[in-house]
Amino acid sequence: MGNGNNNQNGNGHHPNGSVNLNGNDQNGHHGGNGVADITGHDLLWDGLPPAVVSALEQPLDPALVSRRDGRGNRQYEYIEGHTVIDQANRIFGYGGWGYDLAGDVSLRRIEKVDVRTGELKVNYAYSAPVRVSVVGAPPRTDIGFHIVAEDTPEGHETAAKGAVTDGLKRALRSFGDRFGNGLYGDQPPTNVRGNGNGNSGHRSNGQGNNGNANSGNGRRDGSYLQQLRGRLIDLGAKQGYDEDRVREAVKKQTSRDLDDLPARDLKPLVENAARKVNEAIAAEGGNGNG
Repeated sequence: MGNGNNNQNGNGHHPNGSVNLNGNDQNGHHGGNGVADITGHDLLWDGLPPAVVSALEQPLDPALVSRRDGRGNRQYEYIEGHTVIDQANRIFGYGGWGYDLAGDVSLRRIEKVDVRTGELKVNYAYSAPVRVSVVGAPPRTDIGFHIVAEDTPEGHETAAKGAVTDGLKRALRSFGDRFGNGLYGDQPPTNVRGNGNGNSGHRSNGQGNNGNANSGNGRRDGSYLQQLRGRLIDLGAKQGYDEDRVREAVKKQTSRDLDDLPARDLKPLVENAARKVNEAIAAEGGNGNG
């Protein structure tokens, strides 16, 4: 499934000037009369629907977590491939996401010397770059890996398929704990429902580890909210929208008035609107340089 965007280069960045959340594009200008050309677009952004964002913010159901024995007599928690696909269908919708290979599935030779005997041991594994595309979000790509357990045709087939499944799971984990992101690494999962720890270590809707949205650099006071609202209106102006149309678009997208939105809902709108302007600038630059 393609990413639906021909204006980005391979790593998801824009080749020309990019608008950031603080104001100007990275080259210090927007080009032309300062209004991005959005011919054919009728939205400020192409972001994730609020229902999807709300679903992604929910904790991982511990019933979906499997366990296996691993190195050092430790047990590792993970989510099986079919479970991840079920989660994606449930959250994004059957027609709202897809995945494909971003490169070749490769067979790798792995050599290791046994420190006790000095014997050279050779293993084989497959790697697979997998790209996940979700409507309203930039594509996510990661590399899957799977050891060949048996040097037979069936063993190689299993390992190749396992690498693709691993790549799919790793790409989807960037959407958060609903896809097991908290299960990776050495730390215990931080957003699993019913872990018996009360509120300890629980991330609350992206407000930081201290769970307090009004402290430190992550404060969400009136001044910060005003800056976010002003930035969104400014980004709308760059797309040819006046303030009333921006407020109307926000109401249509969120079913709430702009002035009533908290920071956690405003920030994704600002980021998506900035991305929309970036795409228009990139397309404008490509047409001018072609």
